[in-house]
Amino acid sequence: MIWTTWRQHRAEAATSALILAALAALMVVIGSTARDRARVLGLPDCLRANRGAGCPGALGALHNDFRLIPSFTAALIVVPLLAGMFFAAPMVSREYETGTHRLAWTQSVSPQRWITTKIVLIFGVIAAAAIALALLATWALDPLTAAFDGRYNSVWYDIQGIVPVACILFALAAGVAASALIRRTIPAMAVTLVAYAATRIPIEIARAHFAPVTTRSYTIPLSALLQNPSGAPQEITPGGLSPSDWVQSITITDPSGHLVQSTTSNLDVLGRYCPDLRPTGTPPSAPVGNNPAQSEPPPSAAHLAACQPVVRNLSLHERIAYQPASHFWLIQTVESAIFLTVAAVLIAATVYAVTRRRPT
Repeated sequence: MIWTTWRQHRAEAATSALILAALAALMVVIGSTARDRARVLGLPDCLRANRGAGCPGALGALHNDFRLIPSFTAALIVVPLLAGMFFAAPMVSREYETGTHRLAWTQSVSPQRWITTKIVLIFGVIAAAAIALALLATWALDPLTAAFDGRYNSVWYDIQGIVPVACILFALAAGVAASALIRRTIPAMAVTLVAYAATRIPIEIARAHFAPVTTRSYTIPLSALLQNPSGAPQEITPGGLSPSDWVQSITITDPSGHLVQSTTSNLDVLGRYCPDLRPTGTPPSAPVGNNPAQSEPPPSAAHLAACQPVVRNLSLHERIAYQPASHFWLIQTVESAIFLTVAAVLIAATVYAVTRRRPT
């Protein structure tokens, strides 16, 4: 049975091996180059000295040098779906379509042994390859993590750790279940696509709640806004947060307790206490891109200096809800458990369908 399985799938196995080897080689090149570049920029020493924060110049340079990497990692996210559609979906349906199931299941090999052997061999080999590629991706992307918003980055997260393995097993289980229940390859591939998306998208949305959300409250002196009047309060990153933390929400209230909207600029807030910062008759700014006040003329240095004593004892209150970088593996474990549980149910349904439905 093992030899038969190999003979049936050797073409797909050879093609996949070549693709895997190419991806592995590319990961090695990316990881080695990124480490060398980060070392030249002094990023490792800077991050250690600042405990994971700061170093904007080095992080910006590293981000610019490897700005095409997110496109590459985003492309890898579809690998589990392709495996489910092209490896698993034809696994049983092809036997029905060609009629070979009548011969295969009337010999000494029972339908149960036939399907379980195929699932164990094919799923096991693909899972082992996924583990190797995920570990290699984790190593290759590690020096770039701080420059690309941490490991929770949507195109980073799904190809690192244990989630890629659980995800590809789920995709394979969805494919083989569709194959066994529908018995037609093309419809089974379509159902695999729909089932994969219908499961993957809600999990992506719910991911932020797979671990307890941490909240912190900060006080920001209103005078700090005078340093960048054209900026926004949300741009001020308080101490204690790492670039690798996953910020869920930021709530800011002014000294009067009123909510500061995300489109509000520093000049809007300061203008409530220092009206002279705006020329007479100038309305509050309309947001332009990420810089709400950039359409307005900047206040003069004299007006900024005059505002300083007015706001000296006033502060903004900021509340941040986020997932710490330390929750990465906990979130990965919960998500993997969900995928594996669904995969186990689908595999059980596949075995039942093959062993209980008589060949026709």
